[in-house]
Amino acid sequence: MLPRTKNWKQVKSQLRLPWGIIFLILSFICLLIWLFGGSGGEDLQFYDEIKLMELGEENAFIHSAYFFEESKSLGKNAIAIVATMHRGAVTDLDDYRLRIVGTNSTKRLVTEARLSTEQDPDEGCEYTTVLIQTNTLDSMSKLEIETRDGLVVLPISTPKSESPKPVVFCIAPLFAAEQWQSFLMQLHVSKKFGAHLHVYMMTMVEYYYQLVRQLGELGAVTTQPWLSPKFSQVGKPFLEPNRNSELRLPAAAFTDCLMQYKEAAQFIGFMEIEDLLFPVNAQSYYEEFEREYEGSLQVSALYYQIMEQQSIKYSSPEQQSLSAVLTNAKPGETLKNGRSIIRPERFNSTWAHYSNQVEKVPVYLSEEQVEPHYLSKKKISTNAVLRFKNLEYVTEELSNGTVIPMNPVSIDQHLLSEEQLKEIDEGIKETLLLPTLQDYVKKLPTEDFYSTKLKECLENQKHKKGQCLNTRLCNLPNNDKIPCRHSDGLYHSARVMKPYTYHFVTEYYFTRNLGCYE
Repeated sequence: MLPRTKNWKQVKSQLRLPWGIIFLILSFICLLIWLFGGSGGEDLQFYDEIKLMELGEENAFIHSAYFFEESKSLGKNAIAIVATMHRGAVTDLDDYRLRIVGTNSTKRLVTEARLSTEQDPDEGCEYTTVLIQTNTLDSMSKLEIETRDGLVVLPISTPKSESPKPVVFCIAPLFAAEQWQSFLMQLHVSKKFGAHLHVYMMTMVEYYYQLVRQLGELGAVTTQPWLSPKFSQVGKPFLEPNRNSELRLPAAAFTDCLMQYKEAAQFIGFMEIEDLLFPVNAQSYYEEFEREYEGSLQVSALYYQIMEQQSIKYSSPEQQSLSAVLTNAKPGETLKNGRSIIRPERFNSTWAHYSNQVEKVPVYLSEEQVEPHYLSKKKISTNAVLRFKNLEYVTEELSNGTVIPMNPVSIDQHLLSEEQLKEIDEGIKETLLLPTLQDYVKKLPTEDFYSTKLKECLENQKHKKGQCLNTRLCNLPNNDKIPCRHSDGLYHSARVMKPYTYHFVTEYYFTRNLGCYE
């Protein structure tokens, strides 16, 4: 037996070192196999199948991606991604599938996602709103879209766990917005009857923007920047998304709002800022909506028709009142499409006026039931949404008295009581007297500039079926004397992929450098 010497110990250590390295290398290889292997045949089959549906190379803009630990309608560990996607990249987006990768601290899971589209059935826009939905693993900390060309990491948003009120009205993106009078009416009518406003802000004249922003900071409303899709990197010439999608992308904004309040609100309504709803059949929105749903499991939405109203507005903040608007209101046309009030557990996506998807969902009311029922809209015949979009400036008060108008769909029912109207008027005046708003109130617009030109632009297009209603054919000037705030952010583009290159935004903010229409 050889004696133990220092030299022998040194030789022994040198002999063991390579085996340690080999062990580490083998461990790393096993880890890679565990993470990425084991389904090679399934991967090939999946991509072979969906490749048959692919027609070209296009773009997709991700507005938001939500992770629900638990959802009444989406299930456990649900992912919901709101996107605007070009329809021409695949044969049918509603049949197309994507792979979503969820990762937590110990595991990685690949699942197939379902796609569902929402758009105006009468318009021919190349880009459409899409909800991408699947379920993943517990405590997901990283979200990726998988393609045959690689992975795209997406920022994750958390849906709200609480709502300021049981009823939330999602307000469509404000674009070239200057009619601050409409905002004040909507704010205080909604407040009086029990709804919280979630306002999407796109482009607004400066001091109107400052007014809404400050009220957001005070908690009177929730505000959110809403950004136009932009692509910082593409693989080939492409259709400009904002000129080939529905103006302001209201379906995407409303679907985003639905995802945010899905587990927090009892009822969600989708409105324009000019749309006013008075709960003529109850003392509050909540009471009216509960009564109209009647406990039915087959009602997808309460569907209120929209009736246009013409009226007046004042340039002076001191003269603002709902009384003046209602007293001088004149009825206009009833619009083709209405407004939906929903229970959020019954909707997963929506267009501006209703969902194209929800009524395709079968409903089983008992285990014995063989043939399914299907959800359907309930058309409300006793009430309507009043749209005060055509407000004209007047310089003098036209009426000394207040006339409370009748419910336009009923001959013997007022819209609201005299006491309710007085309370709303007082609320408007109190808001305009808030000390933190005085610098902005004094500089609010006193005439229309952007809205009239935008109206003329859109009026020429809206009666053409198959037209993508947008501003692309119009010459819309900016006005240096009436500056606008425009939503913006840090735009990201993943590397070019097929059939979609993915784009998204982080670090939202507002800028004065983009004008009111870009």
